[in-house]
Amino acid sequence: MLLTPHTLVGIAVASVVKDPFVAFPISVGMHYLGDMVPHWDFFSYTEEGERVTGWRPLAVAGELTLAVATGTAFVLYALWLLNNPPLALRFLLCGIGGVLPDLMSGLTLYLKNINGILKINNQIQATLQFQSPLPWGIITQILVSFFSVLVILSSTGR
Repeated sequence: MLLTPHTLVGIAVASVVKDPFVAFPISVGMHYLGDMVPHWDFFSYTEEGERVTGWRPLAVAGELTLAVATGTAFVLYALWLLNNPPLALRFLLCGIGGVLPDLMSGLTLYLKNINGILKINNQIQATLQFQSPLPWGIITQILVSFFSVLVILSSTGR
């Protein structure tokens, strides 16, 4: 799944679960559940060597920028419009938690020798990934993102 829907799911968790020590691990866990949703991403139907060459690294960097901008917008929403610093902190932590497994996987693309938590994360993600062709794999992510924004806005009183 692309990073922005994962970010939005993490923020949705933060808007519902008030304890950051509970919300953060749930947002990480929701990442793995999100990978089970049929989706398309920049690495769909590719070999490992294709993931670090050509247009894909640039596309991932662009999508990471979009995810960071989305998370930042919701943090600022909580700070400025809702005047709720604890919520802003949860949005920040859970937005990061929502993409943390992919950030760890991305790191391993450039490491030669991986072990420990990075290896376990890659094995879990490889098992759970449910790839879907275009356009269906994007439509599911739009739906996940839309539903997440609805949860965020409704749980914050907007």
